[in-house]
Amino acid sequence: MSNNYFQFKQFKIEQENCAMKVCTDSCLFGAWLQPTENVTSILDIGTGTGLLSLMLAQKSTAQIHAIEIDKNAYLQANENFDNSVWKDRLHLHLGDIKSFNFPNTFDFIITNPPFFKNEVESKMHTEKIAKHSLHLNLTELLSAIHRLLSESGKFAILLPFFRKDEFEKMAEELQFYPEKTIFIRQTPAHNFFRYAAVFSKNNSDILQHEEISIRTVNQQYTSEAIDLLKPFYLFL
Repeated sequence: MSNNYFQFKQFKIEQENCAMKVCTDSCLFGAWLQPTENVTSILDIGTGTGLLSLMLAQKSTAQIHAIEIDKNAYLQANENFDNSVWKDRLHLHLGDIKSFNFPNTFDFIITNPPFFKNEVESKMHTEKIAKHSLHLNLTELLSAIHRLLSESGKFAILLPFFRKDEFEKMAEELQFYPEKTIFIRQTPAHNFFRYAAVFSKNNSDILQHEEISIRTVNQQYTSEAIDLLKPFYLFL
């Protein structure tokens, strides 16, 4: 995964010190999400540095709650939120989604959960929490979403591609069905490595599906990636 220094275009004038180093696939996920006008409340599970919350704050008028279990990430997200022009709509919580008590349900839940499921051996415990299914596995994540999502709400998730079928089967057991999906690959010469989807209780035969390559074989951003990222990347 490549990293880029990320900065909202709106911040170019007002918040020059608000840059974050982030992964391109996470940015694509946030850029791909399109909360509808009737979404008034959003929950970001495992917000990390707050990237997805900030992206959706730029794209909606919703009140956004973000939860993070790691204190260092929480402090970084708090600083990023405080430097944001949308800080009045951003609410950050330090805690465990498995037991945290929110007073209300949410119209839209977003999450970029722990990756890899023991695929890679990490050396640092905080890195393990961030990249592996050690603290929050997919069953626990779905249970939290089921508890916190409003009856007509939707949720969106970004996962390694190899977990697509496993996750869709687990979601179906709770009567969640994909209505919009995107497969992400590094270049047209690569296999897909990320899967993102929006789920709802609506079991429709109509599925909106997209496929995207981040870069061309010459390592330039593809036109599709540029179209998604240019509202957020200053250099595009």
